[in-house]
Amino acid sequence: MVISNGGPLVKLEAEIVELEGEIPDRATRDRLLAIPKRLVTEAHDYQRKGSAQEARLTINCACRLLERVKDEFKR
Repeated sequence: MVISNGGPLVKLEAEIVELEGEIPDRATRDRLLAIPKRLVTEAHDYQRKGSAQEARLTINCACRLLERVKDEFKR
């Protein structure tokens, strides 16, 4: 995953926003999306600091976690 243009991070944020709209129960939404949101914030911080590898790893972790959230929500 290349993060030089911020594309994956923007896509990840868009997926989170989309899921926020799909999960009607606030408590469930907060529980499922708290960590992915925190990881997006951390990835932004790493990018700002010029730590591309850390940002990439954080984005990858957030993407995997978001896939698990989608699976859990579909149950």
